[in-house]
Amino acid sequence: MLKKILKILQVLLIVFIGACYVLLVWGKIDRTAAEKRMVFDQQPIHYPIRQSHITMYTDGKQLNNQLFSDIRKAKHYVHINFFSIADDKVSHQFLDLLRQKSQEGIEVYYAVDRLGGILLKKRERELLVKAGVHFTYYNKPAFPYLFASLDRRNHRRISIIDGRIGYIGGFNIGKKYLGEKVKLGHWRDYHLQIRGEGVQDLEHQFVLDWKKNTEQQIPLHSATKEKGATSHRFTAYYSGEKLGQDYAMLFHQAKESIIIVTPYFILNDRTIWNSLVDARKRGVRVEILFSPHSDALLVKEASYPYIRKALKQGIEVYGYKKGVIHGKVFLIDKNVLMVGTVNFDSRSFHLNEEMNCYIHDPVFISKIMPVINEDIRNSKRVTSTDVNHLSIKEKLKEKFAKMIEYYL
Repeated sequence: MLKKILKILQVLLIVFIGACYVLLVWGKIDRTAAEKRMVFDQQPIHYPIRQSHITMYTDGKQLNNQLFSDIRKAKHYVHINFFSIADDKVSHQFLDLLRQKSQEGIEVYYAVDRLGGILLKKRERELLVKAGVHFTYYNKPAFPYLFASLDRRNHRRISIIDGRIGYIGGFNIGKKYLGEKVKLGHWRDYHLQIRGEGVQDLEHQFVLDWKKNTEQQIPLHSATKEKGATSHRFTAYYSGEKLGQDYAMLFHQAKESIIIVTPYFILNDRTIWNSLVDARKRGVRVEILFSPHSDALLVKEASYPYIRKALKQGIEVYGYKKGVIHGKVFLIDKNVLMVGTVNFDSRSFHLNEEMNCYIHDPVFISKIMPVINEDIRNSKRVTSTDVNHLSIKEKLKEKFAKMIEYYL
């Protein structure tokens, strides 16, 4: 009897390995064909320089309180896109609020990425639609390029209320973003509230994304043209190559310092890497702050090779100690501040649709610098010993992470 069981297990193992191999080969062929035909290539959208009032949130509870309050006060319409949503009390409160506003006669459009929204239950979707909410998934997997379409995720987070208020940044919907998940602990992120003429660009991007995914045209409302105090511009990315070129151009302009805040440090984009190395050679101080404690598997281990390379070039690397840091930020010479949705990882550089806000206002930047400096103080500087003297378990995890880092 035991021999039969072992034989069955052996056959199942062979079938499993064979199926994995077939899927890997099929996926490689699929992705290569999509790249050759440039199926997903699209030029970035560089919106005009705008003047808006900008407030930054780093605490999830404060952000949710303000966002939910703004939605409750909506008089005309609410457009919401988050990359992901959990299945917990916070997400249920959010969905209840969208249904409530729709039943009040407010026009509500809500979108979530197809993979990021995998926890959104069918019943919740049905209740949204029943209440009159316009709902869709972004970037649904599709033939003939199934694997390539699975890779391409809409990683943007855009909220617009009545054309007056907009939001963009790193937070999603769920209790972990409020620091209420015990295993993850404190959650630090960066998210912007925009009030003023910049809101029209967020709305324009939302309308474009909605039409691309549904072929339905949302009415483009007349968003406010009121100017605020802070100069900024949005850029929506579809191609990692163009994103790399934008980052490299800005890093090449650095004269004194570059500070990068990112949850994941998997810097396998050659253009960006070369620009940082070149900055160091010019005497620019380069600091990377990442999150060793993470909500994603293997990203810490995938970062080890890049940390070693960075340290050899004199780049300073810091690991956040207080919990999870999930912000996507960089600061150049106190002159350019980027807050957006782009991580320093393969997915953001090569696969995701992203959106950043570039701020060129010294007054606003001077207010944000202490926030970034506080996060660096709440971190430990990484040394070569930390990444060179690993346990056997960590070394094995690093080797495996290296094999799949393109998808992390």
